[in-house]
This record gives sequence, C-alpha cells and structure tokens, in this order.
Amino acid sequence: MVYERELSHFMDQLRSEANISVIDSVQTIASIASVKFLELDKERYSLPDELSLGAILKEGAFLAEKVKAVLNEIEAHVPFLKGVYEFSDLFGRLSNNTLYHLLSRIHSFAFTKEQWKQWIESLFVYAGNMAGVEGVELITPAGVNELGIRLLNMEGGEFYDGASGLSGTLCAASEYARRHHCEVALYGQEINQRAWALGKLRLLFHDRTDAHLAKGDTLTEPAFVEGNKLKKFDYIMMNFPFGMRINSYEQLMNDRYDRFVYGRLPRTSADMAFILHALSSLKENGKAVLVVTNGTLFRGGLEAVIREHLLAADLIESVIALPSSLLDGAAIQINLLVLNKNKSAEREGNILFINAENYYGERRRGRRYLRQEDIDRIVAIYHEGLEIDEVSKFVSVREIEEANLLSNRYLQSSEWTIEPYGKVKFYPDHIKNLPCVQPLKRIGTFYRGINISAKDAETENGPYKVIKLSDVQNGEVLIDQLASYEITNNAKIESYLVQEGDVIISVRGAGIKIAVIPPHEGDILISHNFIGIRPHRHVDPFYLKIFLESPVGQYLLLSKQAGTNVTILNMKDLENIPIPVRPFEEQKEIIMSYLEEQKHIQDMMKQFEKQRLESSLKLYEKMGIRSTFTLMQS
Repeated sequence: MVYERELSHFMDQLRSEANISVIDSVQTIASIASVKFLELDKERYSLPDELSLGAILKEGAFLAEKVKAVLNEIEAHVPFLKGVYEFSDLFGRLSNNTLYHLLSRIHSFAFTKEQWKQWIESLFVYAGNMAGVEGVELITPAGVNELGIRLLNMEGGEFYDGASGLSGTLCAASEYARRHHCEVALYGQEINQRAWALGKLRLLFHDRTDAHLAKGDTLTEPAFVEGNKLKKFDYIMMNFPFGMRINSYEQLMNDRYDRFVYGRLPRTSADMAFILHALSSLKENGKAVLVVTNGTLFRGGLEAVIREHLLAADLIESVIALPSSLLDGAAIQINLLVLNKNKSAEREGNILFINAENYYGERRRGRRYLRQEDIDRIVAIYHEGLEIDEVSKFVSVREIEEANLLSNRYLQSSEWTIEPYGKVKFYPDHIKNLPCVQPLKRIGTFYRGINISAKDAETENGPYKVIKLSDVQNGEVLIDQLASYEITNNAKIESYLVQEGDVIISVRGAGIKIAVIPPHEGDILISHNFIGIRPHRHVDPFYLKIFLESPVGQYLLLSKQAGTNVTILNMKDLENIPIPVRPFEEQKEIIMSYLEEQKHIQDMMKQFEKQRLESSLKLYEKMGIRSTFTLMQS
C-alpha cells in the first residue's frame, strides 16, 4: 500500500499520545484531511482563505479550538457536511505538539483529487486491517464490493444501500460509474452516527457531495419515501448486520409501506426484514445484490416460508458462495444473493448457483481476499451463464429442496479430505448406481435426542443416563462413564430411550461421531447432539456403522452439513442418504470377516509391540543400564 507507512505513523502517534481508538483516529485524520481536500474546491463552496490548514498553522497556539472553529465554519459553507464534525472534541485530547505535527504533515500533501481518493481508501483499509474498526459493523471488503457492483452491471440510474456503514459500497458504485462513463445517483442510510459521519467524509473525497446519505433505522424509519410509498431504485447492494434481533417487531409487522408481504418475520433475526426491504425498494426492472450468511439461505421456520414465496415469485436469480474468512474479524462464510425483478427469458424459472469457495488469495495472518482474477472469473460465470462442473449450475426453481439455497446443496465437490485416508476423489454417479441402494429412512426408524435443560440436574443416582458427545470415542460409547440425570419434563422420555443395536450419529459440529449402542442396563438417552437410528431386522447395525464410517459414507454425511458458526446435519438430509443394502446373511458374513481380520491385526500389533519392547531391553542390557530399573507390569 503506497500510503501505509505514513498512515501507520499517524495511527501510532495518536494512540500513544491520547490512547484513542482506531475509529477515533480515523475520524481525527479524515476530518483534518478534509480541510486540505476542500482547498481544491474553494471557489465551488465559496470558502474564505482562513478556512484552511495553512491559516490554522500560522496561529500556532490553541490549535484544537481553531480546528474545531474551522470545521464548524466549513459545515456552514458545505451543506453536505452538516453534522459530520460533531466528534471534533477529539482534538482536545491531543497535545498542541502532536496536533501541530499532524496538521503540518497533512498540509504538506500536494495531492490531486484522484490521489486524495486513493489516500482516503488506504486509510479505511488500513484501519479495518488493524481492528475491524471498533464500534462499527464489519467493513465490506473492497473485493466483495467490486464483485457485487459488477454483477449489477449498472448502466445509469439510481443506486441504494440501506445499510451503508462507512459508505464503501456507495463509493464502489461511484467508481464503477466513473469508469464506465454512466451517471449513477447514490442513496444510502446508516443507523450508526459515527459510521454515517465517516461515510460522508469518504464520499467527500470521492467528490460525491451529491450523494444522499441519511441517518436512521432503515427498517423502522426508511429515509427515502415518496408519499406513502418507498422510493424505488434501479440497483441495490447491501451488507446488513447479520442475525440482528428485531426490537420493533410489532411495528414491522404492521408496516405502513407493506414491505413484508412474502411472509411473517422471525423475531430472532432481521436478515429477512432487510432482504424484503431491499426487494420492496427495487424498481420493476431492478436488481439487488445482498451479502448473506449460510444461515439466511437454509434456516427453517418462518425464514423458509419467505424463501419459498420468493422462489414462487421467481425473484432469485443467483446464489454465489464466497470463501470463508473474507470479513475482518470473522471466520464465517458469506454469500451473494442476487434478486432480479426482470430476469432474462432464458433464466426464468432457474437459479444460477456458483461455488466460489476456493477463489481467493491470502495475506499475512491468514487473511483471505478476492483477487482480481477471482472477481473476473465469478463475473464472467454470472453474466455469461456458464455451467462448469462443481463450480456453477442452473437449477430449476422446482428442483429446489425445502427452500434450501446453499450452493453446496446443488454443487458438490468431488474431492474431500477424509481422515485417515487423506484427499479422496469421489464419483457421485457410481454411488447412485450401487446395487440395492435404499434411502436410510427405509432401513431404520429415526428418533431425536433430548435437550437437557438447566432444570434437569445431574445426580449420582438419577434414573436416566445421557450420552453426550464426549461419551463417544473411537466409534464406541463409553457406557461406564455416562452421567445420570433427574429429568424434570419426562412426558416424552420414551422417545429418547436407546436400545441395544441402535446406531447413533452426531449432528452438530465438524467431526461426525458414529457408534452402535452396546448391551447395557437401565434407561439411557441420547442428547440433542445426536440422532438415533433403529435399524430394521434385515440390517446389521455394525454393517450400517462401517458403511457410514467409510470414505463414501463420510462424503455423503459431510456434504450434507450446513451452518454458519456450528455445522448441523439435518434429519431429513440424513434420512435420504443412499445405503447399499446387501442381503442380511451377506452383511453378517462381511462384518464377521472384517472383525476377525481386525482382531488378527490387533494381535499382530501387540506381538510387534512386545518384540519392540524386548529389543529395547536387550539394548539397555548391552549399555549396562538394565539393572538400574524394574518394569512394574501386572
């Protein structure tokens, strides 16, 4: 980065001088720099000579007061900046010497407008790399902004971001419009006062004081309305806060703008509220790109109902899975959800899924980013409608299962790392064509685990023992170490009881544990982290376990996992896993042969271990140290 050393010096000086946060440092530096930048447009805003860094520096003393006075005067001359400098009391926390050095250095910059734009972008990127910018929602990476804007393929019109944050997306839209010689009006809204102010300063350096950037809550108080209706836009891109709880639920459910007609909103997450707000803000031929997590694409309940209605209306054009760890300070995977009210004829009734999880570069400390070639490749696949094995595919809306929009549901990689085998390549068509294949639900009865609550006390002599994740090790249930519980609400307790020969599968977490319930006494339950399968009489439980532990079984299980922070295996997905079911006697024969061979290998390993030990003892005898110790073996 061209300006990184200079910015690093500024940041270090401010933090050591006043111990101010990263965001305060950005506010301080950007505010001072804005005075210098505006000197390039003195005539445009009728700015007198005394509203300059040079005039401030001539005074020498009481610099903080002079800087605040100049900023207040600038707000009076530049309406776009009204309220932006409300945080100017930060200058009072700096010594006169530090402030003088900062003013002098920025005053010495002889930048063009283009250079100032590059400088301000470097400031925001540098600050984001340092701390994710404290007090503000995560910054949308520059590569994600460029990708989203290029997917919109703007040709002039009005662009809107209802969760504008630090205005990075608005600035990316402005830059696209400049490069493609089209006129794009900018609109944005941000609820965080500090982010709004910094966003305005950022737009100033992009020479976009014509942008409309409002303060306030986009969901409860949308700023851009025309009469009793929302203003409509040609293009929208938003990276809204993920999983935010809806506090004004009743207000939204009685929305005067009628935004939420596609289904009832959940209280626990505002994701769908933002998506439907964006959809309601689109013109009849408009397009939106929304940054969403995996959970937004597959969670059930009310969100699934909304997705079903969006699918029925054929409003979803594409879902693009991006790499995990793109966002500073978060390892979650994000996706781009593309909504289009005016799909082309050849795309009607279809959704283009793109798996770009492996399209990234890495910077220091494992930070991932979209390289230019990654962006170009994704844009080409989207605009040209390319179908590439394991990367992109058109899926009919009718084929979407349970309104699940995760790309890996329809685009599965054929190469997986399976322990202990390493990297394995699979052939899905061969798996489907295995003889005597049946879905798992046809060869066994499924049951869920119990969710132990705080009221259910762990006691030494409780009537029920519960199998937790830690109780399954190396494919076996450690029956003797199970904790006992007093279950308060045991009305349906029978449905959670295991029987000898049941197969249990863990359904939460990256590693999948599988075990067969051994002979036991007393009542044993499985926890909510497991799903139990009671195989039918023609299925040997150990045969089923060994298949699910095989590379093919692990591939079938792992490819169905989904989740944002914790991966989850859905029961319906588990029920439909294909199992090659051989005749029962053949299953028994296969298992007996396998177990005998495993026992033979274990016996050989014990013999080899005994020989290794004897060899070591002979060595110690020759070294003359054998008489100094005795092996205390039983």
